[in-house]
Amino acid sequence: MSQAINGVMFQYFHWFLDIDDVVQGNQPLWVFLKQQADHLRDIGIDAVWIPPPTKGSSGTSSTGYDIHDPYDLGEFPQRGPGRSKYGTKQQLHEAINALHGYSQQADGSLVKDPNKRYLQVIGDIVLNHRAGGDQDDYWQAVRVDKEDRNQERWDPGFESGLIEIKAYTSFTFPARAGKHSSFTWSARHFDSVDTAYKLKQNGLEFDETGGKYIYRFIYNEQGFEPNLKNFEKWVSLEKGNYDYLQDCDLDYGREDVRLEVKTWGTWLVDTIGLDGVRLDAVKHITGGYIQEWLGHLRWKTGKPLFAVAEYIAGDTGTLHSYLTRVTATDQFPQPVTLFDFPLWFHFKDASKAGDSYDLRSLDHGTLMAEQPRCAVTFVENHDYQFGREYNSHVEEWFKPLAYAYILLRDKGYPCLFFPDYYGSHDSGHHRARPSGRNYLDLLLKLRKQFALGEERFYANRNVAGWVRMGGVEGARGAMAVVINNGFGRVQAIRMNTGRFGKRFYHLATLKLFNDKYVVAAGAYGVYGDKSDALWTDSHGWADFVADGGSVSIWIEDGVGIT
Repeated sequence: MSQAINGVMFQYFHWFLDIDDVVQGNQPLWVFLKQQADHLRDIGIDAVWIPPPTKGSSGTSSTGYDIHDPYDLGEFPQRGPGRSKYGTKQQLHEAINALHGYSQQADGSLVKDPNKRYLQVIGDIVLNHRAGGDQDDYWQAVRVDKEDRNQERWDPGFESGLIEIKAYTSFTFPARAGKHSSFTWSARHFDSVDTAYKLKQNGLEFDETGGKYIYRFIYNEQGFEPNLKNFEKWVSLEKGNYDYLQDCDLDYGREDVRLEVKTWGTWLVDTIGLDGVRLDAVKHITGGYIQEWLGHLRWKTGKPLFAVAEYIAGDTGTLHSYLTRVTATDQFPQPVTLFDFPLWFHFKDASKAGDSYDLRSLDHGTLMAEQPRCAVTFVENHDYQFGREYNSHVEEWFKPLAYAYILLRDKGYPCLFFPDYYGSHDSGHHRARPSGRNYLDLLLKLRKQFALGEERFYANRNVAGWVRMGGVEGARGAMAVVINNGFGRVQAIRMNTGRFGKRFYHLATLKLFNDKYVVAAGAYGVYGDKSDALWTDSHGWADFVADGGSVSIWIEDGVGIT
């Protein structure tokens, strides 16, 4: 849907945002998003991915992934004051109305402004776990090795055998008092935890030492079918079985859990008007339930609901298998896309390796190359940005090259990242990042006006380039793009433009210089006799150049961007 219009998604948050961050004008994110809605339209954004809108267990400091009460959208005085980190429920509604192009009248009714383009809202959905529960009653369990979940400690010996644990698995939400849902949670609704406050074995009760094992619950309550609990199937096989990720892991072997989570999803889509979902941590959730959940929501809401799932993997084989499981099997296959993590790993490696990285391998083994209609491409996200893990991020110098690669090519659905556009400040382990707004605004314009028509791609070790031929509705003309990862030297790549004896002028070179992004437009002296323009030969070929560590953009003469 969005790819058909050269769509662009915008991840509108990051891990290190402060509550009412200075980047968002010292006000709640929802308020800032409302104010920016028209700007997002103007620069060519089509969908906005918002963070988990439900308040997390750490209250106003929570990013939302430590989900506590899924029905609390910043409305109830639990886990801190009523608002979430991002604002109140009312401010969330106002932001989404602004993105959809609606304004609220004095009588409370909503009126669509016909002059405002509708922007999709993609909600971040956490289906894997719950956090911040209260102490619960004892429940039978077994210790499981964290690094090999197939190793359960049943044999006689130290820290082995059947145990009972009291864990933080009671979720009754007294502040909400049954509003929106009367469902409450206890140990029976989860299949595993990794923390307990009391443990009982052989009649002895003692404190849990913490962090050493996963505790897998063994049984449901007496008389419940199924009687036995197990880790889910159709999850990642990392660590033997990667069902358990964190906190209190939902047991999707129980019909009441499956039904309640579907009921909540329907409520959320209808309540705030979501147009799609970003599904968190799907490698830890049985693929069959993702299919079931999406099918239920699409049926109940009557919306097609765009869906993109986060399955972190470095190889496409795993991702292809997952796509087949959800989109092509069982009675009700469900369309879904995936983030192209293999491409992201290539970007990270290329940014660390510099000119020793062979650009010919940049799209090898990526969803962008192998299943482009199912690929959501990105340069950075909240999981791996600077400060999340050691040396995990894409280096800043490479980001203009990578964004040109996903925004100006013909495959994939690209996603921008909040601090790559707005910048960020130092926060804990996170180091301030420069704003890329100037070069990203240009790339977004080019995507809508020139990144159209046939693509001709060329690459050698340190230079890659492509020509977008235009010649289709909406295209203003032909465009040539060159990326060069060789530091300190101008390099060229020979490409065929399909334009014979045609002048191509230098629109801009984009690069990081002195920790700031530079858009060098017009004549660029280091290109010598090609500093302003170059000519194709009688067969349409030309040697297009780019400065070291930069991306250069060339437009056929006689056209320009508006």
